Amino acid sequence: MKPKHAGQPTLYDPNFNNEVDDYLTTTGKEQTSLPTVEGFAIYLGVTRKTIYNWAKVYPEFLHTVEKILTIQAKQLIDDGIYGGKEVNAVIVKLLLQANHGMKERNDVTTDDKPIPLLGGISKSKDEQI
Repeated sequence: MKPKHAGQPTLYDPNFNNEVDDYLTTTGKEQTSLPTVEGFAIYLGVTRKTIYNWAKVYPEFLHTVEKILTIQAKQLIDDGIYGGKEVNAVIVKLLLQANHGMKERNDVTTDDKPIPLLGGISKSKDEQI
């Protein structure tokens, strides 16, 4: 019986979990290279989609991906706060929002819903606000 999805089997190797540390030594501010899942995929010679597929199937590899994202978030935060002129704050903000679920809060007391400007008060031509 043929498998449903014919094609090349994945090249996953449990040793990839150890290779993340070697990859991370190639990244950082000094190398002007942000640690990314895409960078790790290139390092391993696979696609980003393959990395995410492995993370779904192999729990230990999910931890490896989370390690990259955690170090990335720390670098973005540090660079955004202490980085100086060469850091683009808009890019840092976008990456933190897209990759790490961080966002600006409108108002924590209203569950991020906008606050009505006049609190629902309306003004007729005879009333003053």
